[in-house]
Amino acid sequence: VQHCHDLLCSTFGIAVEEITYVENPWSGGGNAGAAVEVIVGGLELATLVFMDMAEDVEGDVEIKGIKYSKMPLQIIDTGYGLERFCWAAAGTPTIYEAIYPESVEWLKQQAGFSAESFDMSQAQLDSLLGEMSRLFGIMNIEAGSDGARMEALFLQRLEARGHHISSELFTRITEPLSKIYAIPDHMHALVNMLGDGLVPSNAKAGYLARMMARRVLRMRDELFLDIDLAQLANHHLEVNYSAEKMKQTKDGLFTILKGEEARYNEMLRKGNQVVKTAIKDIAKDAVSLPDSILFTINDSHGISPDLVIKIANELGWTSVILRTGFNAEMAERHSAQAKAAATAVAPKPLVENIPNLPRTVPMYYEDVNQREFEASVLACLPLIGEDIPDGATHGIILDRTCFYPEGGGQEGDHGSMSCDSAAHDILDTRIVGPYVVHLSQGEFEVGDMVHGELDWARRRQMMDHHTAVHIVGGAARKLLGPHIYQAGANKSEQSARLDITHHKRLSRADLDEIEALANEIVQNVQRTEKISLNRKDADRKYGFDLYQGGAPKGNDIRILRIADHDIQACGGTHHDEPGRIGQIRIIRSNAVQDGVERLHIVAGQAAINHARTQENILRASAETFNVPIDELPAT
Repeated sequence: VQHCHDLLCSTFGIAVEEITYVENPWSGGGNAGAAVEVIVGGLELATLVFMDMAEDVEGDVEIKGIKYSKMPLQIIDTGYGLERFCWAAAGTPTIYEAIYPESVEWLKQQAGFSAESFDMSQAQLDSLLGEMSRLFGIMNIEAGSDGARMEALFLQRLEARGHHISSELFTRITEPLSKIYAIPDHMHALVNMLGDGLVPSNAKAGYLARMMARRVLRMRDELFLDIDLAQLANHHLEVNYSAEKMKQTKDGLFTILKGEEARYNEMLRKGNQVVKTAIKDIAKDAVSLPDSILFTINDSHGISPDLVIKIANELGWTSVILRTGFNAEMAERHSAQAKAAATAVAPKPLVENIPNLPRTVPMYYEDVNQREFEASVLACLPLIGEDIPDGATHGIILDRTCFYPEGGGQEGDHGSMSCDSAAHDILDTRIVGPYVVHLSQGEFEVGDMVHGELDWARRRQMMDHHTAVHIVGGAARKLLGPHIYQAGANKSEQSARLDITHHKRLSRADLDEIEALANEIVQNVQRTEKISLNRKDADRKYGFDLYQGGAPKGNDIRILRIADHDIQACGGTHHDEPGRIGQIRIIRSNAVQDGVERLHIVAGQAAINHARTQENILRASAETFNVPIDELPAT
């Protein structure tokens, strides 16, 4: 607090009597703590949080209806509103004129908003808006508040400060102005997200981008502006944000936004019928819709509550409004659902009571081509998990192994293990903490020296597919744009799958182009580079793009680099020479969810097998129709 006080007084020259410190506990994201709000001239510039509590249903401290208990860590979390400092320095009526001056003025012109429209001078309107900003800053609006009562109280306080304004005029000013202010603020977030490579979708972070785009479009329509979403983005880039900061290209950004606008228009077309069906039994003079209807339409059709209300108004339910605090309650509902999913019952462990053993030495990193090895049995434990291959009875832990355990979307190795007194097949390999567990058809004795041998044909095929997935991902990003990220992957003996983020369906021509570049990489890149780096060094050198397959655990990161085509943190098994793959084929693609395309890949021997199967199908079809193969398309 003293550091903050010195910054404000000594560095910024703010008079001591202008500063107020308000104690108000902070909570969010599962943590809480004492906090001090730093207010200058009625404007909160910073919040200083002393976080020392974690959410706990058995906790003895309650903040905003949630219980917390003390945690071992004590964290100082200071939040300084940099844009608020700009506002305080600029002295404008609201923060938006300070940080988006050109955008606000441009949108006012486009919407025909001016002080003269309200029989005011610009100075009078600025004075009114400035006083409104001060009042908004000290009013505490909680979820579920009575909107009409809050407005009446607000107008009373305005009048006490010399601004007499009717409810009707208040609405005429604030309704369009709130949208004029919100559009550049939403566009700034949207340009940042899409510029970083995010693809709008109906899930996770992509949902936030889609929601923001649709809010902008809805506000634009309510202002009756004839400007498309891409034009709004272009204006924002011209006056508020440098396109040079983006990973995404300007053309790529505009293409994504045009696609989002088309989806929005299609949703509106379908949404009318969805809403009409859902509210058909609601009285036309109703002033609200049941929460259950709003939740269901949002969760099932992706239509936000605000938009449901707008559609309902247009369909004849003219008095229906969204009650104050509903959106906050919906966010809390989604948060509660996420917490419930996170606390779901964990699956049964693979084995129990593992003794305190040295971690398994992973020989597959020392020599990915090693097929046989000698090792000592450290533990032999009965398998008790739910996902166990038929015939597997025991989990064998060795001091070292060449068997790769399932991880990173790659299936675990198979093979065999033998000693003087026993020989058993290994039906799968898993990782449990620091131990590699071999799922064996039988028992070995602790202390046995065993000879392990991989099913090399299977491992070789896994390496073909895993290396191919990296190559195809790099090729897709190079051809389709920097928004291409890995959203999931699976590598089996038969084929591989790669899920990539993309804003539209891929055509066969797109797949052929990606496949051609992937095979060019196979032919031209002589060696892959496998690097081990400290996590901080890896972050500093390569950035967070490194973790497309998910952030690995531990401080040391294994990195696979395929020239400049793909660089990722990956603990799987890959070829040292890409040329050993032979060939890569992309069989097809399908949409696994909105904004995510799944590429189905075969490589190496699997690609040869696929080609033979296709040729056999063609020959059989030609014989059936009694025509040469090249005449089949016209048959």
